[in-house]
Parts: sequence; structure tokens; C-alpha cells
Amino acid sequence: MPKRVSRRSAVAAVFLVLVLTAGAAAWMLTSRTEATTRPPTGPSTAELAQRLPFFGLLYERTTAQTQVAEAQRHLAVDCMAQHGFTYRPVPVARPADSADEQPTTFGLESLTPPRSAPPAAAPAEEPHDPAFARALFGDPDKRISAAGRTIRVTRPADGCQAEAEQRLLGGDRLHWLQYRIQLGDGEKEARQQLEQDPQFRTATERWRRCLHDAGYDQKDPAALMYGLPRDTDFAHNPLAQADVRCKEHTGYLRTAYTRLDAAQKSWLTQHSALLTNWSALQLRQETSAREVLAVRH
Repeated sequence: MPKRVSRRSAVAAVFLVLVLTAGAAAWMLTSRTEATTRPPTGPSTAELAQRLPFFGLLYERTTAQTQVAEAQRHLAVDCMAQHGFTYRPVPVARPADSADEQPTTFGLESLTPPRSAPPAAAPAEEPHDPAFARALFGDPDKRISAAGRTIRVTRPADGCQAEAEQRLLGGDRLHWLQYRIQLGDGEKEARQQLEQDPQFRTATERWRRCLHDAGYDQKDPAALMYGLPRDTDFAHNPLAQADVRCKEHTGYLRTAYTRLDAAQKSWLTQHSALLTNWSALQLRQETSAREVLAVRH
């Protein structure tokens, strides 16, 4: 004969089930909440910076670009020897050094000061000798020049350096220089366009509020960094510490680089002919450089 369950026992059992169900639901809700507040996974901000289109175009030193520099160096040395001079230019920088050449777009990214490049060694013969300088840099009254929106750049029209560049680019030295300046302008324009991006503006405002709560009022991270004295020890400077801390807390750098990537791609899409011409000249340089280096080996 089955046992009879008292009313009190039945109520207790129902209550226990409700407690366990509520606990399970709370555990699931807590797990979901924790998952959404974990630090974002994916590439670091340094990797995002090096994935920017203009980093690859203007700052990244690939193996092929290193070969171009090596070929120009050898051609200049041989040319100077034909003029009776021993020319020992500084060694060509390796591809691994290119990350340090990119400008700091969004101010401080850490409290560790950027690595400084070692001082360049002087050539064996200084160009204070007028004949040496003339052979290397050409006639000072003969220059080629190209201008962009904000700068004008000139280069020797003749001399050993010019001959080395012409050996790799043919008659397109001036075009190469013009394209390089235009791409530099494009990088600046994309950065200016970023100021109108809603997501970037929101990220900047979050950073400002965080910094305000820390006791500082600043316009933006770049202005903050350039407002610090040149000899600032970032690791022990309260403002620098607050800046980096707020960037980490608000996810500022991740948003900034992601939106800058979009702005740069948009600019390059609008100037696709420029990118095509630049890429063609780069390829010509690289092909000619391999030919020069192959003969030397």
C-alpha cells in the first residue's frame, strides 16, 4: 500500500523545486552577463594599427622594398666609385623596423616610451667636399619637385642618387614622388574624415568623460600627448596614466583603429586610379631591383 504524503511535505517539495529552478535561471543569466563583459578577443590594437591600408602602403618595409633600397644603395656606391669616391652609405633598415615608423595617430597607447632608432652612422667620406657632394647629390640648381595639398618635396635632378632611382623607375621618378605625396595627403584626409564618424565621436566622448572623472579635461588623446613635455616619464605621469587607463576602460583604441580602417579604405576606393598607378610603379621598382641584385650575386 503506497505511503501517504503529508500536505506539509508536498509544499516543501514544490518550494525546493522552485528554488532550484530559480537558481539555475540565475546561473544562466549570470553566465550570459559575464560573457558580454569579458575583454574583447581578436587582434590587439598594435595589430589593428599595422593592418591599416596606409600602413602597408607608406610605412611597412617588406622584403621587396628592402631589396629596392639595397639595389639603390649598390647603384649609388658604384656610381660614386666611377667618380673616384668611396661612398659607404648607412646599412638598409630591415623589415622588422618598419612598425616604429608609423606616426602615433591616437596619442599614447602604453606607458612604455617608443623605441628610438639607433643613430645613423656617417658615411666614410662626408659630403662637405664640394666634389663629393656634387657627385652624390648632383647640381644644386637642378631639382625635380612635386607638391601636394600641404607640402612640396624636391629631389636632385642628377647625381648618383638620382641615377640610382632612375635606374629602377625609368622616366617615372617624378610620377613616383607625386603619387607618394598624394597618398600622404590621403592618409591625412582619411584621419580628418574620421572626426565626423559617429562611432568614433562616441568613443572619444566616453574617453573624455572617463578622463574628466579622473580630474582632467582634455580635447582628445593626440592633443593630450603633444601637450606633455618632451621629456615626460609616462610611467610616472598621472595624466599619462589616466589617459592610458581610460583608453583601456572605454575600448577607445579598438574603436578608433577599426573606424580609421574603414575611413582609409573609403578614401582609397574613391582614388582607385592613384592606387593602381602607385602599385604599378612599386612593382616596376621591385622587378628592376631584383635584376640589379641578381647581377651583383
